[in-house]
Amino acid sequence: MFDRVLFLNDVVFSTEDVLELLATRGGNYAAACSMDFARPPQFYDTFALRDAEGHEAVMPTFPYFRAKSSRDAITSGQPTPVTSCWNGIVAFDAGPFYATPPLQFRGIPDSLAQYQLEASECCLIHADNPLTKTSGVWLNPNVRVGYSATAYEKVYAGPSVSEMILGAWINRLRRWTTATIHKSWRINWRLRKWRKTAGQLDEAGRHCLINEMQVLVANGWAHI
Repeated sequence: MFDRVLFLNDVVFSTEDVLELLATRGGNYAAACSMDFARPPQFYDTFALRDAEGHEAVMPTFPYFRAKSSRDAITSGQPTPVTSCWNGIVAFDAGPFYATPPLQFRGIPDSLAQYQLEASECCLIHADNPLTKTSGVWLNPNVRVGYSATAYEKVYAGPSVSEMILGAWINRLRRWTTATIHKSWRINWRLRKWRKTAGQLDEAGRHCLINEMQVLVANGWAHI
């Protein structure tokens, strides 16, 4: 039996990156993720990342998050509490994958997807993981990977002081001038309608849901 399960995207990384990720919080986590970048300084995996309060990132650059606990931790360079992440490399405590029944990847039910909703399997697995509530999901801001050698080199040193200061002010303005209520109301309304018509109790990964549908196209998928 293994202690950890490590998932790798097609990213550039070093052995030290993986070792540091595995050692996040001394190994006390349900899952720990890196930060991934394709076009720095913007992070890549917006589909799976949710802050400690279940919100999508308020901005694509540092310090990313709406939730105060997530912002404070990442600003301090500490393991950052989130409800979901994937972001290039992710390490899981292997225990739930050996359980009966085992933790598995899934999508949302087709009956729910018909309501113009979608969710990443990389987010839903954290919602289904029994260790998430006790050990938490953590983003390690000191492990940064890239989808090219150029991206990896650009983010290796982390955000500069000027990027951190400017980012803090942009983040504050974004939080003051945007709200999540309209987006969450639309999703919650569709969830209620689905529960009523499909006879379902609920969707554990409701914070993973987004207001769109994904369809297969010749080179992957399209968002509609």
